[in-house]
Amino acid sequence: MLDGPRPLQTALDCDADVECVFVRPDRLDAVSELVGETAEVVEVDPRALDRLADSDTPQGVLATIRRVDRSIDDIAERSRVVVIDRVQDPGNAGAIVRTAAAAGFDAVVAGTGTADLWSPRAVRASAGTVFALDVVRRIEPVDALRALGSAGHTRIATAADAAIDVDGLGQADKMTLVLGSEAHGVSAESLSEVDQQISVPMAPPVESLNVAVTAGIVMYRMRSTS
Repeated sequence: MLDGPRPLQTALDCDADVECVFVRPDRLDAVSELVGETAEVVEVDPRALDRLADSDTPQGVLATIRRVDRSIDDIAERSRVVVIDRVQDPGNAGAIVRTAAAAGFDAVVAGTGTADLWSPRAVRASAGTVFALDVVRRIEPVDALRALGSAGHTRIATAADAAIDVDGLGQADKMTLVLGSEAHGVSAESLSEVDQQISVPMAPPVESLNVAVTAGIVMYRMRSTS
């Protein structure tokens, strides 16, 4: 379920499989023009539509979109992948997805224990950009990292005490970034599978950054030059 006209526009731009769009009467004409023949548009009583919306500030547009889950083998040959390791907040998970799409990443792996990337809150936080990436869910991060390593990915993890900072990060044809929660970081099991750990320098008294902020800093450093 996708909430709002702008995420709907993004989903359409990503060629997502929009099944049906529910709108309040005052948005009917604009949404019908936006969607065209892509999907069915249904006018709904505003109060009923607001009760269905997950958002605290409903925007009068809800769409059902067919989700597509990939396997780890599907994305192994991709150039840039992010693995999310037990980030439980859907807002943070969605923000990571949005940043990955902006930085030109190809795929996102939501490991076991990570918020569902298809949940309404995560989709909303991604602003619909989740439909621009290949999504892999319900896999142990360690298993994902092993598979990506076997496919030739250089696997990078963020760690506060890493000796190398982000400015020292090199480039490779295929790279994977592993991100953990702000509270706990990347799990020890996942760290055992990475090729390099890097830190993000911070001036005192700051000790940590939100995981989505860290993602943005490192992802743009990892952008493919090809």
